[in-house]
Amino acid sequence: MNYLKDLGLTDDDITIINGSSEASVIEKLKLFPSLVKENYNYLKGIGIKNYKEVFMGHTHMFFINPDRFRAIFEKYDHADLIRCLEKNAAVIEKL
Repeated sequence: MNYLKDLGLTDDDITIINGSSEASVIEKLKLFPSLVKENYNYLKGIGIKNYKEVFMGHTHMFFINPDRFRAIFEKYDHADLIRCLEKNAAVIEKL
């Protein structure tokens, strides 16, 4: 899971993810690095400032097919979506 460091996560962040995630999530992080990276970079690229918080708290969402992941965000007003996610990262579960 060293690729997570390339995304800007620290060793402490990775330890937190390992300690707070189910074994199936950790396994998927190992199996699907390109999928995780693509979705992570998309979230970062659209201007979400707390993308790291969103990822760490809702890691399982980053295993979604990238086209579906993008479609989730594209159906909402960008400014409103960014504001909502920055106010409460858990909103990602409701999209």
